[in-house]
Amino acid sequence: MRKNTKIILAIVALVAVVGILLGVYFLTRPQAEDGEKTITVEILHADKTVNTYTITTTATTLAEAMNEKGLLGENLDGMYNTIDGETTDYTANGSWWKLLINGQEGVEGANTLLITDGSTYRWEYTIGF
Repeated sequence: MRKNTKIILAIVALVAVVGILLGVYFLTRPQAEDGEKTITVEILHADKTVNTYTITTTATTLAEAMNEKGLLGENLDGMYNTIDGETTDYTANGSWWKLLINGQEGVEGANTLLITDGSTYRWEYTIGF
């Protein structure tokens, strides 16, 4: 085979693999649950006290559910510095809110995280990493 033909075949194969991976992602990605859901939201404050809230909602994201209960402060570019009345300040002392979902660290923010019935969402006041 000529070198150009090999390159074209490699590109076609790469496009096919990417297409398959995208198809699998769209078929298996998390979907918002319709209807009423009951979730638990735990907030571990700087003083180590924990406030626990049981929220029954039809919201689809964690932010929507928590906003219904007035638990989130101002949304700053998708980030919340104030949760349950306590504010973190990373520039002052390295503090931030860590999110755990059923005990596992979250990879999404509250604005996009789809909630599921029976799940526990825990915010922990954290200093440093």
